[in-house]
Amino acid sequence: MLFLDEQSRIPLYKQLYDTLKRDITTGQLPAGASLKSLRVLENELNISRNTVDRAYQQLIAEGYVRAVQGLGYFVEDIKSVYVPNPQLPSETRTEFSHRANKKKVRYDFEFESIESSLVPWGKWRKCVKDALELEALGRSVAYETAKGSLRLREALAGFLYRHRGVNCKPEQIIVCPGTQYAMEIITSVLAPSTHRFAFEEPGYNAMRHRIESKGYAVTSIPVLENGIYTELLRLSNCNMLYITPSHQFPTGAVTPISVRNEILKWAYESCAHVIENDYDSEFRYGMLPIPSLQSLDQMQRVIYMGTLSKVLSPSIRCAYLVLPWDLLKTYEEKCKFFNSALPTYHQTALSMLIESGAMERHLRKVTLINEQKYHTLLCAVSTFMSDHVKIVREPSGVHTLVRVLGCRNQVDLIARLEQSSVRIYGIREHCHDQIGAYEDVFLMGFNSMTDKDVHDGCRIMAKVLKSYLYAS
Repeated sequence: MLFLDEQSRIPLYKQLYDTLKRDITTGQLPAGASLKSLRVLENELNISRNTVDRAYQQLIAEGYVRAVQGLGYFVEDIKSVYVPNPQLPSETRTEFSHRANKKKVRYDFEFESIESSLVPWGKWRKCVKDALELEALGRSVAYETAKGSLRLREALAGFLYRHRGVNCKPEQIIVCPGTQYAMEIITSVLAPSTHRFAFEEPGYNAMRHRIESKGYAVTSIPVLENGIYTELLRLSNCNMLYITPSHQFPTGAVTPISVRNEILKWAYESCAHVIENDYDSEFRYGMLPIPSLQSLDQMQRVIYMGTLSKVLSPSIRCAYLVLPWDLLKTYEEKCKFFNSALPTYHQTALSMLIESGAMERHLRKVTLINEQKYHTLLCAVSTFMSDHVKIVREPSGVHTLVRVLGCRNQVDLIARLEQSSVRIYGIREHCHDQIGAYEDVFLMGFNSMTDKDVHDGCRIMAKVLKSYLYAS
């Protein structure tokens, strides 16, 4: 993942050149890998095309990169040897209820699903077809290892580094069918008798329930404007923290670098582990990506998890877990007889999608579409509901928080809106402590709706609010 410091005395082209050169010499960008085009990097880093071109030309002059007319820029085979960090061990390759009961409405501002037309069905169908043919040509069909296919883990390692700055080797990655399944793995490695969880409040209660059901003691830590309240965390006597720092669910708070450093300092001093769920981190609007907490961790205290559900589709059921080296050995001992939970041909198809560059092109496309939907939502709220609804937080991800002025009964308002076939979501259900919990604050997602539905849904919602709030 590329980050440039505009305050540095080092010219931007030199920073970009140094970063790419380091990635090539350490093997993060292997021989034959395609570099992003000048236009893409210019937009992603918000720098001039001349700056990008100057860095690329220097890499070409020194033999790290070659330019192919009409195709782009590719990494040369420099025959370098990657030397692992000597401080690390040597590496070896070895709720359905709340959904089932939902009544269907015309305008559902949900945040879990995605609009079907955004899924790259054609590319996915081709990759699945090619993967099945590849499997059919083999001499036998075998069970996959518990971690998942090496090919997919290698592809994910590169993808996560480029987009989230995650530093890991394929051996550390475990492929699994969802983040709750990933939590099952974590709780099988860490004993509840010796580990106490700190959990965000409000937070993702389905995950909290999964942790509590395993017998762990859980302490609620309030989420403030800049993320979790670190002072209370230090006083909590916990040695595990579950956190969504890049897009806190449900508040949308983004944890700044100062607070991230406080969290890491707490983890180092307390010999604690931090579970970073990189929820909805892929989508940033009008700003540079924020690096993952794991990318800042120098002491292997962060357990990283993420999913491709919002990038591709929830139906593909691909999540991933990156374990620190000290926990990896325990995992391999306890789970050595497990088989992978994802179909082997799906894993091969995902590998193909990432290796071809189609995943990253699709991600850029979906980010632009979601940004347009967000602006549609902003415009519709301003046009129809400016007297009643205020946007609480500029979003990343695929939902925003709104405050309905004058709302005193969240459940009653939601029921009233559903009568007009509009659904929004109260934040109270994500609070462990319900007393005085955000009665007038709601979630409005836009990922699963068309622009027209976002606009029309807000228009109908405005009519309901006008009559409901005046009547109350």
